[in-house]
Amino acid sequence: MSVRKAAKNFSVPFATLRDRTSGNIGVECLKSGPEPLLSIEEERNLVVHIQAMADFGFGYTRSEVADLATDLAIHLGKKSKTDKPLSMQWFYNFLSRWPDLKVQKPRSLELQRAKATSKETVGHYFKELGQILDKYNLKDNPHRIYNIDEKGIVENHTPPSVVSSSQATPYAVTCPRSSTTTIIGCGSASGAVIPPYFVFKGKRMREENMTGSTPGAAGTVSDSGWSNSEIFRQYLEHHFLKNSVTASVDRPLLILYDGHRSHVSLSLITWAREHNIILFVLPAHTSHVLQPLDVCCFGPFSKIYNNLRHKFMRNNSIVAVAKHSVCELACKAYSLALTPSNLQSSFKTCGIYPFDNSTVSRINFAPSTVFHTPCEDADRSERVDNSNDKTTTSSVKNFLFSKQSVLTDKSQSTKKRKVLSAVVGGKAITEDSIMEKVREHQVSNPPVKKRKSANKTPKSRQNIMTDKSSSPQPGTSGIYSRRIDPVVDSSDEENEITDDELCCQCHRFTPQELEGCQSIVFVSWAECTHPSCKHWVHLKVCTPVRVVRATSEFWCPCHDEKEE
Repeated sequence: MSVRKAAKNFSVPFATLRDRTSGNIGVECLKSGPEPLLSIEEERNLVVHIQAMADFGFGYTRSEVADLATDLAIHLGKKSKTDKPLSMQWFYNFLSRWPDLKVQKPRSLELQRAKATSKETVGHYFKELGQILDKYNLKDNPHRIYNIDEKGIVENHTPPSVVSSSQATPYAVTCPRSSTTTIIGCGSASGAVIPPYFVFKGKRMREENMTGSTPGAAGTVSDSGWSNSEIFRQYLEHHFLKNSVTASVDRPLLILYDGHRSHVSLSLITWAREHNIILFVLPAHTSHVLQPLDVCCFGPFSKIYNNLRHKFMRNNSIVAVAKHSVCELACKAYSLALTPSNLQSSFKTCGIYPFDNSTVSRINFAPSTVFHTPCEDADRSERVDNSNDKTTTSSVKNFLFSKQSVLTDKSQSTKKRKVLSAVVGGKAITEDSIMEKVREHQVSNPPVKKRKSANKTPKSRQNIMTDKSSSPQPGTSGIYSRRIDPVVDSSDEENEITDDELCCQCHRFTPQELEGCQSIVFVSWAECTHPSCKHWVHLKVCTPVRVVRATSEFWCPCHDEKEE
């Protein structure tokens, strides 16, 4: 049909439809005004690059995206270096054209976690876990699969966002910094939760520490407030076994937990085997994607605890800081966070029950690919730059690839340390073969005990006793300096120190009045400012002058005698 008839039938302005069909305005243009600086094809490649860098853990900020687009436009000849860079208005228009992009705050990921969470490591973990689940018939018994994890909490909290006046930034009253209290949590794949177990900082356990605790909760104390090998063993023996299902030879229990050094020992492995418990250690630095409590439970727990702490401070503002309220508030947050639905969802997300080795998102492996060998650079760069559009110009690809230095700059390989986590990570340590490897590791790497030497001189004493008199240096004033009297015999010091470095009055390095002194004495020196003298003298001892100022002149007594 004609343009006029189509405009009438579809209620489209005739001029708008005519401009499109005649080519005056691009068919893909969706708004009035000038067309975007970059074409859709160029922006598509830019979007792919931005998404890839964010997946690798090195994303761009808003201003960096605008600067990157400006550099791309200059590279393509669409802007000159003297033109103004693209503004934030361009950035927000860019986001409106590409709804797949979103400005959000990333989660922090430690370098060790980024390196360790690789596809190979996670794949090996699921292979070992699947074999254990099949061997002990645990795939259909979620009530016999547990996860244990530890969480540190403090009295001072992170204030939540509050409603306030728009004229000023409000304050939030918090407790001062306090000691850390550890809470040991545990839950099963069926949704059953083990009551919390607290580790308070102190020397003796008090009843006040457990004020307001929920039924079944227990606790102990340690010097630091953190768990250790003894406390973890005590937790398993007296708390976990009491609240978990009964284990037997035919129906053992599986415990998954991180491989901290306080969690792995031959005595613990022997105890677990005697009580029909399988200890499975997660791969090192992968708990943020493989540990159920870390993935879905302790995040809500921290938010709930902060909110409860905030309400507690508001309701008890006139009361002194109550350190015994930690247990009560933590127990409430524990009950609200570790619900049956959250526990079941956490085990499902981590692929433990139902067992599924493909549940871990591939995006979790992206940061680790940055640290792979250089031979894989080409494959990664092709995966990042390829936008499945054959019409993309090579200049845009080359420019964006030059910005991906994180994929090409390789750090020097370091020698692997013989650590215990490399032996037990991703394995069931109660198995005979792994237990033997743990024994061999402990034999070949015995713990080093630090011994204090009785004859060791403190560092502060060593610095004072260091003899620097061989090359006297002026002080910060440029006129005098303080020399430190070394604790040595006078006969030895006179053999080591030249005559020019002795006092011009007593002809000694150490004043005679201080001979035999058993304490450390600081002796002030001053240098004569007369050009023909330049002698050194003891202040206050060999001259009545006590202090020499930076801007004043000082004549030594021998120079005064010559003048007389």
